[in-house]
Amino acid sequence: MAAIRLTLKAALCTVVALLVAAVWTQPASAWTWARGVTVYNGPGLCVRGDAGIDHRRPGTLSGNLAYSDTYALTQGCGTGLSRPDGWAATQATVYRWNGSGWAVCRSSDWKYGATGQAGGQFPGPWGPELVFDWGGWQSCGEGYYRTLAAAYVWDGSAWRGGGVWSGYEYASPAGFHGAREKAPGLAPSGRPAPPPVHPRTHQHAH
Repeated sequence: MAAIRLTLKAALCTVVALLVAAVWTQPASAWTWARGVTVYNGPGLCVRGDAGIDHRRPGTLSGNLAYSDTYALTQGCGTGLSRPDGWAATQATVYRWNGSGWAVCRSSDWKYGATGQAGGQFPGPWGPELVFDWGGWQSCGEGYYRTLAAAYVWDGSAWRGGGVWSGYEYASPAGFHGAREKAPGLAPSGRPAPPPVHPRTHQHAH
């Protein structure tokens, strides 16, 4: 199962790389990523996350998608750490720049899962990942958008983790070329709230 996940992820990354190469001369590339960002590194556990955003542009292979992923690693952020189903969680929240700050546009539900380390042809840590259709500029209006990915892992007594911000893209009917707004400011500080349930509650509910 882990090998299948890593194979699928590698395929997705290949497609993303090809998209970026195809539109390299355009102001906005397909998907804007932040990968492998450490949000917690403590006794016995390191938590990392990915965040990404894309928007549909006429004439290009693109979609109105936000991406988030959570990994559990050994202390010091070494290799992937095995945790049972429900002990890791991720959520994608899409923000829009309103001219003075970043405001929530849309949020996905939480996705829970297991974590581990894959070997073989595509080695590396794996964990719950989420692809969320945020609806594009029609959701909250033309403007700059970015994803806040929540990445949390249960350590047996509490959720450990935080948030990862993707870069931003300009979404409009015409794509980035119609952008006239001033470039937005920095992402907010702080971290997203942890998942609303802990693993025992989550597993009991299923």
